[in-house]
Amino acid sequence: MVNDKLKQVIVNVSAKDFIVKCSEEFANFLEDDIALISGGTKKIELRAFVDAFVKKSYENYILERELKKLIKAINEELPVK
Repeated sequence: MVNDKLKQVIVNVSAKDFIVKCSEEFANFLEDDIALISGGTKKIELRAFVDAFVKKSYENYILERELKKLIKAINEELPVK
């Protein structure tokens, strides 16, 4: 993100705008997620926002758990020096 240009993404939750400054690459990803959550309106009700946050947190939890399993498996297979 150091060499990436920053872009502003506006997230409208319960009729209040929040500005997120992030890399252009992540901004594109974030805008796509906002469009999915909002049904293309770019406006998210608080309940939908909380639901999306919990869903993303759970996905992150599952990914982190799987990553730890992979790291453990790799470490068990590598010869000890």
